[in-house]
Amino acid sequence: MRTALRVPVVLMAVAIGAAGAVSCSQSTPEKTAASERSTAAAPKAAATPSGTPAETPILTPATDLPKHAVAGKDRPSIGAGVTMAAGYTGKDFLSRLAKNWKLNLEEPVKQEMPNGKMRTYIHGRGGTGSDNGTTVSAGFADHTNLSSLLCGTGTDKSGALDFLAACTELDVAGIDHAKASSWLKQAKRETDSLYKERAAETKNKKEYVVSGVLTSGPVVMVLHRTYATYSLRILGHAAA
Repeated sequence: MRTALRVPVVLMAVAIGAAGAVSCSQSTPEKTAASERSTAAAPKAAATPSGTPAETPILTPATDLPKHAVAGKDRPSIGAGVTMAAGYTGKDFLSRLAKNWKLNLEEPVKQEMPNGKMRTYIHGRGGTGSDNGTTVSAGFADHTNLSSLLCGTGTDKSGALDFLAACTELDVAGIDHAKASSWLKQAKRETDSLYKERAAETKNKKEYVVSGVLTSGPVVMVLHRTYATYSLRILGHAAA
């Protein structure tokens, strides 16, 4: 196991996400497998060991999660993912995903969350050629059982939807894979449409939009889109 990494608060927060844990800054949703910070004001938690105050997000109730795409500023806050299922490590799934999509999985690393707790991650990245730029990050809240999954790929990459669809095929009991497949197609279509609409209105190519949320069995899923990147977050029991 590598030496523990200290992750800045600004990078932490899966929407929903997901990945991989967590809290993600509005301007850089693709950088971490973390859940979104609330758009509403959040009370401050006690300082972390580093002395940096950590924010406690105000979670969006499951009944209020959006069903359709929204602008990034209106994204819901779902919280950090927790264990998807007792005993489910996701290691076999990750191995298959890596093999099928030519991803190079790194050794597990520990990262510090804003609340000072440690979480284990396994990161992977595509190699050369058409797989370059494809990423995956799996988070383990208890260092053993899978709690979050973040899959990223370029918006202009051929096979982008197929790769994201493969990520929704987690083999944890309870996920309705047919429903997840249908949801992903709708999520991509709606986020692409809203992104183009927002970019045309603001003349800003760095717009950020978020899909509606799918709750299926032990997980929630949400798709983020920025200028050139899709980030699919899958979190274990993250909805309040």
